[in-house]
Amino acid sequence: MPNKLFPGLRKFYIILCNRPMKPKILIIEDDRAIINLYKEVLPMAGLEIDILDFGQDAIKRLEEIRQGKKERPNLILLDLILPDINGIEVLKEARKYPETKNLKIYILTNYYQPESNEELTKEGADKILIKSQYSLNELVQIFKEGVKP
Repeated sequence: MPNKLFPGLRKFYIILCNRPMKPKILIIEDDRAIINLYKEVLPMAGLEIDILDFGQDAIKRLEEIRQGKKERPNLILLDLILPDINGIEVLKEARKYPETKNLKIYILTNYYQPESNEELTKEGADKILIKSQYSLNELVQIFKEGVKP
């Protein structure tokens, strides 16, 4: 009966199901200029993005991922300096639970401090990127490599 009412529905469903899924990146960043840049460039590079600008929102999202309410991203880009909490707290929260401990997390920062980088590595950061050391094209390539399984 539904096929008679919506003859194109079956075809649409088949196309939708066979469409390759875009890799998903969760971006935790509060700098509006950077967010706008990512919004413009990353989808053109074939990446689906979701943006949170507060650390507490990121912690809530991790909880939703653990509960199966939200989909696991292929990659998380985490800024260290957030308006409410330090990004290290978000990293620790992700690594605390079995459902999120294997999420790939890249730290993006403008601050290079060797002792901080040691702590980030110890807490499980997969990569630490100093934003100012990379061009936008280089970052896009790093992100595209990062979303691969």
